[in-house]
Amino acid sequence: MSKIIESIDYFPAGYCTSYTGLLFKGVKNKKMTFPAGVFLIKHRDKGYLLYDTGYHYDIKTKLRYGFYRLGTPVQMTEKDQISYLLEAKGIKPEEINYVLLSHLHPDHLGGASFFPHATFILTKEVYEVYQKPKLKDLIFKEFLPTSFEKNLTIIRADQQDSTFPYRPICDLFGDGSILVASVDGHARGQACLYLPDFNLLIAADLCWGIDLLPYTKQMHLIPSLVQDNKVDYIKGTEFLEEVLKDSIEVLVSHDPVERIESILYEKNNLS
Repeated sequence: MSKIIESIDYFPAGYCTSYTGLLFKGVKNKKMTFPAGVFLIKHRDKGYLLYDTGYHYDIKTKLRYGFYRLGTPVQMTEKDQISYLLEAKGIKPEEINYVLLSHLHPDHLGGASFFPHATFILTKEVYEVYQKPKLKDLIFKEFLPTSFEKNLTIIRADQQDSTFPYRPICDLFGDGSILVASVDGHARGQACLYLPDFNLLIAADLCWGIDLLPYTKQMHLIPSLVQDNKVDYIKGTEFLEEVLKDSIEVLVSHDPVERIESILYEKNNLS
């Protein structure tokens, strides 16, 4: 019997830059690139699900987002938007049946408006933030399609599953193929996906990058203030460390392109 999840593809839909010395204490300073990672999951029965949507080009060009670019320098062209990246792969926006937004920061919801016919999925906690956002939440609702609330499904990660015993999950399609955990810290209720077919956890922004995970507790004050809750953020990274110790592969949204592509190549080609 074939796998329920047939494939996982990855697209870097823009990126931001920073320096390790600005992020962490006691680390050699070097410029880092953080891609806005988008994952395309092909389900045998449900079709295409998009996990996050990357940046919209407006975030790079419009004056009103200048304050955001001061803290998060964005680099991209119009053709780095997810709509163009999918088109280059021969996939039309209307072929995307589901869009699961891990959380609602601009590098995750930016391309959402390209998918007005998709069913959008949020965790209950992310939806609560959407309803009453604070300035710090950086939710630019203009990047969402006008059909967003009409097409929205709210999920609760409140089930136990022996396949992923670390946290409560939501069995997204009821077939054990995509287990969604809700993890506070960087953003409240951030949705992370465990795919048993691939023994793979896709963990959004639970850390800056898996290679930077060991430095989390050395985070400087300013980047720690960017997190929704620093204490929960540390707990989230400890959760990642626990998962990694059990030989589950982990990808986060801002991992280097080469790392993500190498791991997915191996996972997609396992017999």
